[in-house]
Amino acid sequence: MQIILFACAAVSAVVVLAIFYALFNEGAPVINNWIMHGFGMYWNGANLVGCIPLIFTTFYFGFGCTLVATAIGLPCAIYLAEFADERIRNIVKPSLEVLTGIPSVIFGLIGIALAVEAVSLAAGGGTGGGMLTIWIVVGVMSLPTVASISEDAIRAVPKDLREASLGLGATRWQTTEKVVIPVAIPGILTAVLLGMGNAVGETMAVLMIIGANPTPPISLDILHNTGLIPPVIVSSVMGEAGYQINRSIAALAVILFVIIAVLNLMIRAIIRRGNQQSGANKKN
Repeated sequence: MQIILFACAAVSAVVVLAIFYALFNEGAPVINNWIMHGFGMYWNGANLVGCIPLIFTTFYFGFGCTLVATAIGLPCAIYLAEFADERIRNIVKPSLEVLTGIPSVIFGLIGIALAVEAVSLAAGGGTGGGMLTIWIVVGVMSLPTVASISEDAIRAVPKDLREASLGLGATRWQTTEKVVIPVAIPGILTAVLLGMGNAVGETMAVLMIIGANPTPPISLDILHNTGLIPPVIVSSVMGEAGYQINRSIAALAVILFVIIAVLNLMIRAIIRRGNQQSGANKKN
């Protein structure tokens, strides 16, 4: 039985390694060309001459989406965990879980119908399909991840700490701010990084709103229409390379794979450090 369980557990690791090997084997020549030429600065049709702008805009996109999701999701999590009564929590918590299951194409349609027009009006004209628009749309998509996991982390803080703080005369908000949130920081950071991982890999909603611009200039203008790795991969596979993944697309996929893997490693390091701090606090 142990062998069977181990085999089942090993399947995920084998699949991940197989995916990485297949992508890297296909994209290795292009990656080697990037290294030889300093990773270049632009995409030339079906041949990826460089990837620096796409990497920069993808990280910029992920940071903005995470900022939006955290700005809304963290206060929501604090309210649900510390201040909301059970009736409100029983309504909001399932709603967040339902929001997680909505297909990204639906968010894309909503983004086109509402967010693009709203940003266009706020900016005084233009198409409205820039970085700010996809920050809002994908930030809302990442909101359930940030809010739900953060709420679980806050509720996991031992009640003894709350009672000790309240017993010393602190208010409920002071207890939340000075005691509960600092203890829950590892879980909150985990939620934020998971939300960023979800945002960076989002494709359909982004493709519907801004399309795929394969030669994005490096710009911090939030109203600027730019290119990101996932939609560029999809548009190139379907438009230029048919259904055969060419080497340039595989090389881009390797970069996206590595970005997600690094975020996951950061999450594991945060969780490990949080567990160590929790164990040290229990000993004290």
